[in-house]
Order: sequence, then structure tokens, then C-alpha cells
Amino acid sequence: MGKAVVARIELSYTPTVEDFQEALGARAKASKSARRTRWLMAATAFCLTAAAVLKITKDGSVDIPLVVGLIVFALLALGGQTRLHARSFHRLAAAKGEQHIVIDDSGVTVSTAHATNTLTWQATPRYAETPGMFLLLSGDENASTMTLLPKRGLSTAADTDQLRAVLDQHSNHVGAEQGRLSA
Repeated sequence: MGKAVVARIELSYTPTVEDFQEALGARAKASKSARRTRWLMAATAFCLTAAAVLKITKDGSVDIPLVVGLIVFALLALGGQTRLHARSFHRLAAAKGEQHIVIDDSGVTVSTAHATNTLTWQATPRYAETPGMFLLLSGDENASTMTLLPKRGLSTAADTDQLRAVLDQHSNHVGAEQGRLSA
């Protein structure tokens, strides 16, 4: 079977906090460290709740630091941590301005007003698809590197299908349960 010829696909977009929230959520499903973090957060929630219940049962009251800890933990567990990370990533990306991305047989080239970076397909062997984007991921178990390809940056719906086909040809799709449901 011969290698398919890939047309050049281009997209341009200005990153938003929401882009990074969506990307971090998709990355968390493909990352071993994120799964460990979720387990650790569940264990922490259990311990804090158990401490509060024991304190109430024993003394009939609960300490203010424990209540504050539970509230802060709950806010972080309910997405506050992802939102904080997304805002940090956005600040870094926003300083570089609009992103122009070219995808072809050789890989992915990301250009901003400050720099151009080219990634080979070997550097991005996995990808995830969410309703709003494709997310290229590095091959390491923690998905330490990610490249956002928001669908809104593509010219047409046909470009979305073509990009999916190119990614399927060069990378492995991860997180299928989150992907193509709303695409």
C-alpha cells in the first residue's frame, strides 16, 4: 500500500483561555501523571472529609483551617486547578499573538510573530480530538508536550475531515471516548 499524498492544511487562530482548558482536559485523559493526580485528589478528599467527620463526632465542632482546606480543595477539584493552568498557558501564548499552523507530510509548523517551530510526526505520535480542537501530544507517558489545533482556525468543515485523516495517517488517536461525539 503506497503512502497517501497529503495536501497542505493551514489554520490560524488567536489562543483563548478556553482553548487551553479544553486542551488540558484532553491531555489529562492521555497522561499517566494526570491519572495519578486524580487518584491523589480523591484520596485527599477522603482524608479531609474523614477528619472533619471525626472532629464533629468527637468534639461537636470543626476547626476553621479544616473547613477552609475542604473549601479550597473542593474548588480546585471542581476545575479551579485546570482554569489556573489554562490562564497561565494563555498568558504565555497571548504574548506571542496569532498562531499560524501548517500541517503537511513532514509534520507541523507553528509560527507566531516571535518564532517558528517545526515538529516532525515522530515528535507528536499521538493526538486527541475534542469538540473544538485536535490536540497533538508527545509520545511520553505524561504527554509533556502538546500542540493545539483549534477547529475554528480551519477554513472549512472539509478541512476538519482532511486534518483528521492526516492525523490518523501519522499519529495514534487517544481518548476516543471524548473525541468525535460532537465533532
